[in-house]
Amino acid sequence: MKKLDADGAKALKAALKSRTRPELKKAFALIRAHEDRTLLAAVLPPKKRAAKRKGDPLVRELEQTLKPIMGPAQEKADLLIEHIAKKHRRKLGFQPKGLADATRQLRTKFSDQQISAGAKSLVTQLAKLYGDSETVV
Repeated sequence: MKKLDADGAKALKAALKSRTRPELKKAFALIRAHEDRTLLAAVLPPKKRAAKRKGDPLVRELEQTLKPIMGPAQEKADLLIEHIAKKHRRKLGFQPKGLADATRQLRTKFSDQQISAGAKSLVTQLAKLYGDSETVV
């Protein structure tokens, strides 16, 4: 059995000096029976997690608008950029990784309203092209 050094004794006295003997016995029994992690979780307040940042409202709107298009976000972003480029008769050499990246790149050339309108017209155009043509036999 190890002997308690002066610093350890001082720390114990500072933390537990106002406790009665039965309370101390109970505390020591709990300490022997449980792991440090469990004891610390019970004593210390929980860590405060950083609040989640709210995403860009335009990106959320685009996700909702383009929801009917089946496929990964990168394909949706490619379709959106291609559609907006045709609509505004511009060449856009963007290679987005997803909708958020596409939105960032498109904002350098277009307003939020133009991007949103482009997404809506893309969905409308695709609905006209492929709306009722698919049937299962």
